[in-house]
Amino acid sequence: MAEELRVLSGLKNKFAHYEDYERCLAELNRSILEINRINKLSGGQDPIGKTYHEQVDKPTENLTQTVAYIRKRLGSVVEGGNETVNTMNNANEESGQVVETF
Repeated sequence: MAEELRVLSGLKNKFAHYEDYERCLAELNRSILEINRINKLSGGQDPIGKTYHEQVDKPTENLTQTVAYIRKRLGSVVEGGNETVNTMNNANEESGQVVETF
């Protein structure tokens, strides 16, 4: 039984890149927020500025929400992956201890 409860040697590595993706999305989110801030200040409130905002504000808001959603989901994958690795490592250690007592 103990031989079956082994953590795949690369399991933790399989989830490692998700943390990188999450960091990249965080940087992208900061850039988008800065672009949105500048956009709000730049368009103006004259008729041309209002037309500009009607065309641009909603899509950039949607982009911001989409990036935030993806980042949140990647965070869940990272968290779940880390919990899986920890669970498997603990199970592996416990099974080794049980085998030693026999």
